[in-house]
Amino acid sequence: MARFRRMSRAAKIAAIAGMTTVCLTVLPGAAAVAAAPSSSGAVLIANGLWSDRVLCASPNDDSVWLQSMNSSNPYCQWIQIGDNGRFSLLNLAKGKVMAYEGGNEGPVVMESLSFPTPHQQQFSFGGREGWGANALQSFLDSGQNVDAKNSYNDDPRTSEPVHTRGWRHGHQMELTWNVVPVS
Repeated sequence: MARFRRMSRAAKIAAIAGMTTVCLTVLPGAAAVAAAPSSSGAVLIANGLWSDRVLCASPNDDSVWLQSMNSSNPYCQWIQIGDNGRFSLLNLAKGKVMAYEGGNEGPVVMESLSFPTPHQQQFSFGGREGWGANALQSFLDSGQNVDAKNSYNDDPRTSEPVHTRGWRHGHQMELTWNVVPVS
């Protein structure tokens, strides 16, 4: 048992991602999640408009927040399980996956991973936009994209949890995201 406590962080991430992949591919019905962990390990999910802002799980509750980029914050590190067309985002610090529970402009939350993985716990990346980022869409409702914009103005969210929003004219860059490997 002492050997496991002395494992490096990278080894722990690889072990958890591997176990999750096995669970997703072996459990009945879970194969629908194109289960293949990111080969780069932990990643940050950086916004397409505000590249210095990333998605982070809250350490205090099950909400997701937009925070300043800090690659050493474990609550901002994700493991992408699946390919860009259908994946789950596992937050190792929280021990949960990101989820969208439905509704127009619904909240993005953290949930315990369920098997078979329900569509609300899955996301996909839309096509790459001209500014070099992809829409982060709910797999439950591809019309709902993870939104970094504050509900009250055109600034990044700083005082409220992350929600979704439909694609519309005028403001789209804040609905797009890039995967940044944690070094």
